Amino acid sequence: MVFPMSMMAWDSEPDEQGLYDGVYDRPTFFPDWEQPSTWPNSMYCFCDVQKNGVRVESYEIAVYDQNNELRHCNRSLAEQDHYCVLTIKGEEGDIFHFQVLYGDDFAYPLVSDVQGVTVPFETNGKVGSADPLEPFVLNIQEGTPTGFDEVESQKSKVESRKMLRDGQLFIIREGKTYSVTGAEVNSRK
Repeated sequence: MVFPMSMMAWDSEPDEQGLYDGVYDRPTFFPDWEQPSTWPNSMYCFCDVQKNGVRVESYEIAVYDQNNELRHCNRSLAEQDHYCVLTIKGEEGDIFHFQVLYGDDFAYPLVSDVQGVTVPFETNGKVGSADPLEPFVLNIQEGTPTGFDEVESQKSKVESRKMLRDGQLFIIREGKTYSVTGAEVNSRK
């Protein structure tokens, strides 16, 4: 198998074959993201995503460092049996964790932090393999991505909205910006 490893490819509209960037069956969740060039060294991950033991077919993996900075993101390839190749830039001492965005509704993806999985950076390191086929499997936890099975609430009179910025999900409510954990963050002016 040959897997494309592009530094940046973000078509917002499909081509005449219905593909984005010539190979993907949907656009990216991170259209403004660019591969950082701060670090000269790379490591590579050949990934697969599973939920409840079943392979997820259309997904995107976001890779964050120990400071929660987005370092890489890439989509699964339908024509390549739904595997995903990550080229992560970094330096020795960096530790990465993963988030998977998936689902059939591109406007409202399901977002799941991969629990209990971190990978230390190793220059030219490889995690997972295409030949022999031994992918690095990221397991999405059983249940709903938010961790809640049922939520009962009344409609709030306070307007809020969600925003995806620099690969992270934020909630804007009453003029303040919050992380998904509820911590208030400084908003950009």
